[in-house]
Amino acid sequence: MGMPNNKLGNFSFLAFFTCVSLLLFFIFAPFLSILALAAVFAVLLHRPYEGLTRLLVGWKNVSAILLVALLLILFIAPLFFFGMQIFQEIQNVYMSIYGDGARYLQAVQQMIENLLRYLSPGFTFDINSYVGNALAVISDNLGSLVYQTFFVIFETFLMLLALFFFLRDGRELLASLAQASPLGESKTKEILGTMYKTIGSVINGTLINALVRWVLISIAFFFFGIPNATLWGALGGVVGAIPGLGTPFAFIPAIIFAFLQGDALSAVGLIASGIVVVMLVDNMLTAYFFGKGFAISPIFVLFSILGGIVFFGPVGFILGPLVLSVFLSISDFYVQQSSLS
Repeated sequence: MGMPNNKLGNFSFLAFFTCVSLLLFFIFAPFLSILALAAVFAVLLHRPYEGLTRLLVGWKNVSAILLVALLLILFIAPLFFFGMQIFQEIQNVYMSIYGDGARYLQAVQQMIENLLRYLSPGFTFDINSYVGNALAVISDNLGSLVYQTFFVIFETFLMLLALFFFLRDGRELLASLAQASPLGESKTKEILGTMYKTIGSVINGTLINALVRWVLISIAFFFFGIPNATLWGALGGVVGAIPGLGTPFAFIPAIIFAFLQGDALSAVGLIASGIVVVMLVDNMLTAYFFGKGFAISPIFVLFSILGGIVFFGPVGFILGPLVLSVFLSISDFYVQQSSLS
């Protein structure tokens, strides 16, 4: 009689544990992206935190607060400022369509129509309406900017708070996770070590490459007179993630714009700037960051970024590569264990 009761008790405990786990998941679900971002930054800042803790003789709270403050001042605040600048430039582009900028759009439209009519007679293409409609949608939704701004500030505060605790208590959290893991403590630690290496490689290669590309393209556009340089630089930073073709495609519209203005010197300068960005970011930085982790094709990183944005929203630019990193880490560990067995 003891065996059925024991099985019934185990089943009841498993059912209860499953229900509580699902309930806990739904409670944390609205904040998963915030916690994931905090975990990513904790991985990236782990070594500086350890060094600062040794320098301050074990003052973990002070070390964590200093790094969180530095992240806020040097990264998040400038990113927020540039985000506001991009929204302003979107409105400027929308207004320019119905002002002096219309003649440049018409010139581009004429050039495209001439090429396409040569290939397909009778083809018409109204770039003015397409661009106008797209930017009108964006401009009309800027009315909720104040609400969205406060929401982003609140989420940023929660992310920084979680980052503080992840930095301070990260080792203890990982040790508890390893002890409770069904895979065993040693195997779990191996997986976590592989994940740490891969996440650092992929996230650095994705985030830092995009930021450096954005800054360099924006500077080049501003210096050579491309209007709304921050907006087009940000788009160029994302488009530049397309393997092999991205960065040149980011510069081609600006080069065409300069030629249409009759400014051949600026067009030549943009061509030279594009070559420098390709050599610095696409070749040197990409090889450096991804060479420290897994040998992964940039095309998979690109689709992880695009899929992450579709699934998670703007924060998917980081979370998409993060999921890819975790998958690669687990796959690599499985291959290693299979080869040993």
